[in-house]
Amino acid sequence: MLIVFEGIDGTGKTTLAKRLAESLRATGLDVVETREPWTSRHGKELARLLAQKERTSTREQELQLFHADRAEHVAQVVRPALARGAWVVQDRTFWSTAAYQGRPRADATDESPLALEAIVARSLEIAPKPDLTLLLLLAPEQALARIAKGRAATTSFEKLVTLLAVDCNYRHLARGERSIVSIEADRPIDEVWQEVERTCRERVGKP
Repeated sequence: MLIVFEGIDGTGKTTLAKRLAESLRATGLDVVETREPWTSRHGKELARLLAQKERTSTREQELQLFHADRAEHVAQVVRPALARGAWVVQDRTFWSTAAYQGRPRADATDESPLALEAIVARSLEIAPKPDLTLLLLLAPEQALARIAKGRAATTSFEKLVTLLAVDCNYRHLARGERSIVSIEADRPIDEVWQEVERTCRERVGKP
């Protein structure tokens, strides 16, 4: 079973992913916690690029790195875990790549590699589709306020105009994919966790 948490930074997805993994593990399940970008050399280069205050790479360069990192991550971590029957709880997957690097088809030609649907299709050639994706939704203005409380500087992707577009892309993806469940994250973390628990019980029978 592959469960993924998605959302812009500041939504609490990393905290909730860890909490879900711990909850599942407490029931006796074999649970693997992981995230993307991963720790391949491509992932490390991505982490360096994404941490910069100003964007210095093109969308296509980022896409190439994301796909290369994902291919290694899936081959070395995700598929082996799923093959042995483990549950994988993952912080971000290709939905993030589409939301951050892509644009709606209405704004791109069918041939454009940056169309959301094209990025997803390309990703599915190497990665399994999650059984459940929990998309945490939060107004970008609120997300930026949370980020500002947690650290001194923001990255090139943590700007209002960028996050507004990313939020729009996430919502577009959720409308077209039944395995994505949207959860409002503008509440105390314990309230959001209760909905995460309820959604998991309804969709996958756990925790």
